[in-house]
Amino acid sequence: MAQYKKVRHIVQQGTQHRLRGPVGDGPTAVQYTTPDRREVFVLVWQRAPRHGTPRPVLRLAGLDPAARYRDAATGAVHHASVLTGYGITSELPVGDWSSTSLHLIRVDDVAADGTGPWTS
Repeated sequence: MAQYKKVRHIVQQGTQHRLRGPVGDGPTAVQYTTPDRREVFVLVWQRAPRHGTPRPVLRLAGLDPAARYRDAATGAVHHASVLTGYGITSELPVGDWSSTSLHLIRVDDVAADGTGPWTS
């Protein structure tokens, strides 16, 4: 419940993108993006995976193409053009009806004082 409270504004007020429908043995994925494109929440789930089935790449939608996004769980930073062009693979736990989520938060290129991780 605590995790949902952190992202409910994204789910309730954001734009929904169906990244992958419930087709075959693969996972289903849905993405929610805030209207200002500063936060993204992706839900991925799978009914019953078959052994050896490759994990499909999920190409995110509706991101600011010039932005970078930080994974709220791991701290990893991803460029939006990579997330939308090449995509990401979901790391689903083993087992039937497994699920995972991804919460991305836009990283500002330059802080208010003119410094930042992407300045030279």
